[in-house]
Amino acid sequence: MIVAGTLLLGVVSIESARDVLEAMKYFVVDRFDWLFVVTVNVAIVISCLFAVHPYGRLRLGPPDSEPDFSRLSWFAMLFSAGLASGLLYWATAEPILHSQENPFIESGGGQGASAETLAMRITLLHWGIHGWALYVVAALSIAIAVYRHAQPLRFRSALYLLLGEERIQSWVGGSIDLIALLGTVAGVATSIGLSAVSINATFASMAGIQVGTTQQLAIIGIVCALGICSALVGLARGVRRLSELNVWVSTGLLCAFLLLGPTWTLFELFAASLVDYVLSAIPVGVWIGETASERSWQADWTIFYWGWWLAWTPFVSLFIARISKGRTIREFVLAVLFVPSVVTLVWMVALGGTALFLESSVPGSISEPVNRDFGLGLVVVIERLGSRAVGGTLVAVASFLLLTWLITSLDSAVLVICHLLGVEEVAAAKIVWGTCLAAVAALLLRAGGLVALQSASIVLGFPLALIVLGIGIGLVSELVRTRS
Repeated sequence: MIVAGTLLLGVVSIESARDVLEAMKYFVVDRFDWLFVVTVNVAIVISCLFAVHPYGRLRLGPPDSEPDFSRLSWFAMLFSAGLASGLLYWATAEPILHSQENPFIESGGGQGASAETLAMRITLLHWGIHGWALYVVAALSIAIAVYRHAQPLRFRSALYLLLGEERIQSWVGGSIDLIALLGTVAGVATSIGLSAVSINATFASMAGIQVGTTQQLAIIGIVCALGICSALVGLARGVRRLSELNVWVSTGLLCAFLLLGPTWTLFELFAASLVDYVLSAIPVGVWIGETASERSWQADWTIFYWGWWLAWTPFVSLFIARISKGRTIREFVLAVLFVPSVVTLVWMVALGGTALFLESSVPGSISEPVNRDFGLGLVVVIERLGSRAVGGTLVAVASFLLLTWLITSLDSAVLVICHLLGVEEVAAAKIVWGTCLAAVAALLLRAGGLVALQSASIVLGFPLALIVLGIGIGLVSELVRTRS
């Protein structure tokens, strides 16, 4: 009903939908931006605690249980479900934007770091262990409840360790699942909307298709149809195979950037960024803006990202729990927290570092298109990597990845939503919810593009931050009970 009401408001008045989202976003940011910062840092602490605690030797399931998927398939599905096409949308644009303006340069907080290193520091903050720690906490709590306490695979089970079985089976558990459903819709719709812009840009480069809202709405419709088809095929065949394909094609695109781009410069930037990230991730992660301009910047960037990660947490954590049976808790935590973060570091440095190098060589060559439209960053960088033939091939590869990553995210979200509602075997439910995700993405795109997408993620991220903190308390209490 809430999703239907939101769609109805958007149909009746786009301006009203935009105004409501903006008002709610400003209320949350003005009063509770600190809550988002606290939540992601608490998640890191709890994740590390489980990684070193003796409890980590236990398996998610019976002691003799074996994983359902190979490590390659497991990692592939982690990446495709947990990151999606946002990596392609932001990898080139975000470092360029941060190199132009950020509060750490303005406040003298760069501490001697170059503009490139500082830009990568902020980018990696938004894509590294802070976000993945949210997934670890929620997915681990669900997996323990499901595989060690025989609870159903529902997001409400994440609070089993805190609330107990009676409460999570009451209206309290139903409310938690409802928030999870809304968060999933908002988070995935945000990714669909952002990716449609990038896909439109790649199609424009390849076939001269005009960049505009109408074209982007058509792309959303195509992705919706393909995602529903994948969801109907199922997890083992549809999602797993697409995820593995994504990993191999992404590896090829990454290698192309490393070979065609400023290879040695990228290796130097990787080393500098790795050291800088290790030293600065925690202090930058707990930073909260003081002045009006700093808080505005933080709301547009960091709080948006934490809200986006939180909105994705219900469906990604359920998906990770579903595919992680048989893993030890320590293996689970270390793999989910650090493996994607390291790969993301390599990816962001390769694509973002190339963009920064090209911009420094010819000022304005990357920043001017990116400032007009963030979605143009990837295409502009690729077109400057080599000949027209090479550039055209790489744009086609990027376009393919944008589509397949987005399809994988949509079909994973559809499967999780149907699990939340207990209709995972009903084909019609998958069709309805795949269509709803696309409709919400289209509404947000029409209601204000990136601004509306940011607002939706922040608003839904607020109640989910409270839930994640409750999940963390339950996990810590589990360690205390085990020790006693």
